[in-house]
Amino acid sequence: MPLREGDPESIGGYRIESRIGTGGMGVVYLGRSASGRAVAVKVVHTQYADDPEFRARFRQEVTAARRVSGAFTAPVVDADPEAALPWMATAYVPGDTLAQRVAEHGPLDWPRLKRLGGELAEALREIHRAEVVHRDLKPSNVLLLDSGEDTDGGGGDGGDSGMTRVIDFGISRAAHSDVRTQTGLVMGSPPFMAPEQFSSPRDVGPPVDVFALGALLVYAATGRSPFEAENAYLAAYQTVHNDPELGALPESLRPLVLACLTKDPQDRPTPVQVLEALAALPDEGEPGAPREREATVERAEEPESPATDASDATFALSATAPQRPRRGRRFKVALAGAVALTAVIGIGVSVSLLGSSDPVAEGSDAKSGLPEGWRPWHVAAEKDGDDMMPSSEACTPHAHGVYCASPTTALTRLDPLTGKVTWTKPMHRPKSSDGYSVTEPVVGAGAVFTFSAEGSGGVDAYDAKSGRRLWRLPGPHAEFQFLSGVLVVHKGELNESRTSTYTAYDPRSGDELWHHKVTSDSPGAFYAGPDGTLFADLRTAARKGDATPASSAITRFDARTGRKLGSVKAPKGDLWLATVHDGKGYFARWENDSGVSSRFFIQDLASGNVRGIDFPWAVEPEAPPLVRGDAMYVFDYANETVLALDLERGKPLWTTSRELRIFSEPSVRGDTLYATMPDSSVIAVNTRTGKERWRSAPSFRDTGRGGSVDDRSPSGTAPLALGGVLYGATDDGTFSVAAKG
Repeated sequence: MPLREGDPESIGGYRIESRIGTGGMGVVYLGRSASGRAVAVKVVHTQYADDPEFRARFRQEVTAARRVSGAFTAPVVDADPEAALPWMATAYVPGDTLAQRVAEHGPLDWPRLKRLGGELAEALREIHRAEVVHRDLKPSNVLLLDSGEDTDGGGGDGGDSGMTRVIDFGISRAAHSDVRTQTGLVMGSPPFMAPEQFSSPRDVGPPVDVFALGALLVYAATGRSPFEAENAYLAAYQTVHNDPELGALPESLRPLVLACLTKDPQDRPTPVQVLEALAALPDEGEPGAPREREATVERAEEPESPATDASDATFALSATAPQRPRRGRRFKVALAGAVALTAVIGIGVSVSLLGSSDPVAEGSDAKSGLPEGWRPWHVAAEKDGDDMMPSSEACTPHAHGVYCASPTTALTRLDPLTGKVTWTKPMHRPKSSDGYSVTEPVVGAGAVFTFSAEGSGGVDAYDAKSGRRLWRLPGPHAEFQFLSGVLVVHKGELNESRTSTYTAYDPRSGDELWHHKVTSDSPGAFYAGPDGTLFADLRTAARKGDATPASSAITRFDARTGRKLGSVKAPKGDLWLATVHDGKGYFARWENDSGVSSRFFIQDLASGNVRGIDFPWAVEPEAPPLVRGDAMYVFDYANETVLALDLERGKPLWTTSRELRIFSEPSVRGDTLYATMPDSSVIAVNTRTGKERWRSAPSFRDTGRGGSVDDRSPSGTAPLALGGVLYGATDDGTFSVAAKG
């Protein structure tokens, strides 16, 4: 780029020839020494030069960059952090950034992809040996040399020293140094930051760079990060809570990348282990490329229905849950991701936390801590018939939007900021709401899944943002779930053998990944596991006159390939596998006359180890318990209460009063539990004490329904806490209110 008016002619004795780039912290120039050596000179912006905190960070960058050596970093040639405008000169590396290369030429081929991974791992090995953590490894901080040859002053021992250089140590720090960031300030660039950079930024270590390496490999292979989102806030949410979207990443790289992207930093490989894993892969070809599409999956586009403004439309939504199944049925949680959210705002390389946990979206109102453009909204439930009762729509709030299905509408998206309808997919063969059960849409991998608009029991997949239909799977099917990055579809055959078919599909392309004939006493046998795995409940009881053998197996599968990875024997007894969380199965003893009572059993599904804890209540839960940290929260549908249990000590923590009338499954963010109440208000409860913190005003003051709130039954759907905002769905309708804490 040419120089601009006001740019310096020289800096520190280096003649300035042109601009290389500019960023939030400063400008990078191409300079040349008296001997003709090319250097990249980074000069701090004027507005930061007088900021003591910023100068300290710049000194830290210079110190960190000088400590790091190796073939895959750009060495420091000269620097003056005490100058009027602090500057640093590094060896000039001619080439594009990874971001530029992918944008202009598309994803890397297999040989370059494998080489990139190896060279990044080598760079991190040297960076970490110098006891430095980079903390901002992203596509614009990775330079690619076209020839792969060493550059002037590039380091190494001569010869081919690689095509990759890691640059910009602007927010790096020594692994054991004091953190030079303000309290509550998170440094990094979503969506390449590790979860702990949002939750505990003062405690990050080398594993954050390994996480970024995994994200960079996905980006280089697919052109998208594994946590792609519209803004930094949503990217952070997905990073903390969602499985990565690996897209067309070669199959042979998936286990390594998933290991790099695991949520727990202690479970990630070291750079040396990454190098060893990559060395075992072939140098040529694209091993494990995605399979060809199955002919049975339709991908023809359908005409788009125009969006309707909610302020003018008679179209209205309800979130009445379908009939809740009883014992033996795998209960489905409508809100994928309705869990604790660590909040972020992404501007440049900084992510600011207001206080300790209040979320703010990118471009948000800093005073209120609410997303820019958001306002409280509610969309009233459509009334069905003369009795003015709601028809059987069902809604799923999600980070991408609020998605609803009904007997007459296959799918509708509401804007999460305004509640307005952005697009809708009409049911081609409308059903009467009388006796017709509607299932909440399922959201995952940037797509929304719902039963087919043709009313055939098939599955339709739509892009979550545009509403474009991605593919259609002909039916009929019993149910489908988004688990560990794949869509698992249950055929639901009616037979006496307790055997039915489960098939996994790529959520974006609709490609069949695998299918298994599963024999189980549980109609919904699969559960999400960590690191791209699934657990299957394959327990069967011996029956007189039935040739099916008894089994106690809980089996682990690779979610992408369907390959069996191992199996453990479940605890003995008539136990309900209530939920699987973080690789552990939570089994509840079931008493015929009182539901769940007496004991819970927690099993490590890798080792098979089991421990029991007392459960001092008799309840019949209508949803899986919610496990967060060392606590478990159980929604007692019959008594309209939430029960909290300390899993570490095996003792009860608290139970809400029956007078409160909890009307939904709970969700937890930080140390606050949220649930809806009969009048469509949301209550916030302290997770440690069970005491009420606050409650919102009812969203629907005059519902127009017959009867009173005393006659209503719980709706089941948990509120979603997202960006300082709560989203809820009740019999009265769908709504969004501000979260007060």
